[in-house]
Amino acid sequence: MESDNRLITGTLLRRLFDPAPVLNEMGQTCYGLYTGTDGITPPSFAGQDFTSNTSHYLVSGNAALDPGDLTDAINQVTSKGFGIDGASRLIVLCHPLESEVIAQFRAGQTTNGIVSKYDFIPSNSSIPYLTSETVVGQIAPAEWSGLEVNGSYGPAWVIPSYFLPQGYIAVVATGGANSGVNPVAFRQHANAAYRGLRMIPGKDQRYPLQDSFFQRSFGSGVRYRGAACIVQVKASGAYTPPSWNWE
Repeated sequence: MESDNRLITGTLLRRLFDPAPVLNEMGQTCYGLYTGTDGITPPSFAGQDFTSNTSHYLVSGNAALDPGDLTDAINQVTSKGFGIDGASRLIVLCHPLESEVIAQFRAGQTTNGIVSKYDFIPSNSSIPYLTSETVVGQIAPAEWSGLEVNGSYGPAWVIPSYFLPQGYIAVVATGGANSGVNPVAFRQHANAAYRGLRMIPGKDQRYPLQDSFFQRSFGSGVRYRGAACIVQVKASGAYTPPSWNWE
């Protein structure tokens, strides 16, 4: 069960973080998020026109994460029309070390020469703390879709996980588990009998657990190329996907 969960989650995350196109079983090219190098231009939205070099794989330009990186990623997603209505929610997926950096961002304060636009506000799951300030508006819940929420930065909820690589953050517009508006789709066999985690009995039907094994058939693909944005935290150079054992 644990291996199956890691396999599914890892496959979906790899498709999100790795821009390399792949060929599916039909011989068709499946793309990641917008890269700005494949000649595909994001469609216009709300009177905005985008260029063919628009990329949703960004590099921070600093050795440490700063508020501008987070704001740029949020703007890349919302400018394409995602995460701005009640059907979806902006979340920031990151390693706990990156979430600790984000937790220090305060509106008007400077980090790495960049002034923060928003305050990080702890969620309901935060440990008790004292403050002389007043929170205006609703704070983030303790959890969302079964995931712990660390807090909020502007319109996005910060969700840390050790399953995510260090040095990267992902801003994602999502409708929750199994939502049709999620940027990455989970693909299953057209025949319902071949879906899910299946146990194949062993050769001796009297003892089906003996020599049995588990099997699952699935795939993943990006549904909306503009519904997420990845930031790699490094001083210079082009974006490179994480070298990470997703499974």
